[in-house]
Amino acid sequence: MSQNSRRAGKVLLVAAVILIVVFLLLLPPTQDLLRRYLVDPFSPHYPEEVRMEIERTVVLDANGGHITEYVIDLPVPQGIHEDGAWLQKVSDLEVSPVFSQYWDNGSFETLVWEGQDLYGELTVRVTLTATQRLHSWDLDQGTVLGRDEVPQPLLDLYLDDEWKIIVDHPDIQQLSEDIVGDEDNVFLIAQAIYGWIDDNLDYYIWSDDEPLSSLDTLDRGKGDCDDQSILFCALARAAGVPAWLQLGAVYDRSNENMGGHAWVQMFMPTEDGGTNVTIDLVNDNFLVWMPNLFCEYTDTGLPGDLYDAYHSVRVSYFGATPSVTASYEVLGYEESEEKVTLSLMALREDL
Repeated sequence: MSQNSRRAGKVLLVAAVILIVVFLLLLPPTQDLLRRYLVDPFSPHYPEEVRMEIERTVVLDANGGHITEYVIDLPVPQGIHEDGAWLQKVSDLEVSPVFSQYWDNGSFETLVWEGQDLYGELTVRVTLTATQRLHSWDLDQGTVLGRDEVPQPLLDLYLDDEWKIIVDHPDIQQLSEDIVGDEDNVFLIAQAIYGWIDDNLDYYIWSDDEPLSSLDTLDRGKGDCDDQSILFCALARAAGVPAWLQLGAVYDRSNENMGGHAWVQMFMPTEDGGTNVTIDLVNDNFLVWMPNLFCEYTDTGLPGDLYDAYHSVRVSYFGATPSVTASYEVLGYEESEEKVTLSLMALREDL
């Protein structure tokens, strides 16, 4: 065999090896391994699933006065199933004391405690088990459609002014136009508003008893989870895209504390119908449902419902002003052994 033939054979062998290596690198299992061992060790890891035993407590105190009448109503947390996957499952619901009424308005269910002539304290406890599963939506401008593809029932419910969500105002309308321009794609509209809020608003907890309106948050340039989510909803609605609030709590694993929380839910239309997605502004989670979230209430868009969700205790009284203390406590917490990064979640959902 000539020297040139041997050289040609080596070149072909090297080329074949390179092609085999490239082919193997393109295989999903290989990409999973590379990401797991080269990228994931330096990325935050999260449990795929979390199981929490949660106690929700509301204490109404007459403070030495006389509460002539009171009503306490708390929503019944529901399971959440989006994008073909369970995000939240709720079981083992127990309450103390026994509730007075059970309301079902067709959109959500409510437990109601009511009474008269309270001079001391009333403590209401709701315990339940919530199973949460991490989920990342694999969507982009190529898979999400335009505003005209959003279902009409959502347009009817979530485009107009609502309590604190002021849409029909020149400042909101102008800012929405400045951010969105003539963009029609729902994903890009949401991404642009999310980016503007992330760049221009600071996180700040005000002492107000109620969340700020979208106008007040815009004027002050800062706000907490409720305030920023309300402004997002207003800007999205001004751009012709329905967006609404979800209320509940978030668990901080570092200090074992669960506190009240609010975030945005909106619908993204796709060729196969579409799905509701989660946008958690203050925690920098765009199209991600984290397993430490707990949803207690989803805004229905119906008149008065959002106001009522923020005013779950109503009293009439004489003398000293009553006080209300509400809290969440995690009595039991269990993580799945499997831990993932958000990048690995996105990869798995492509397989």
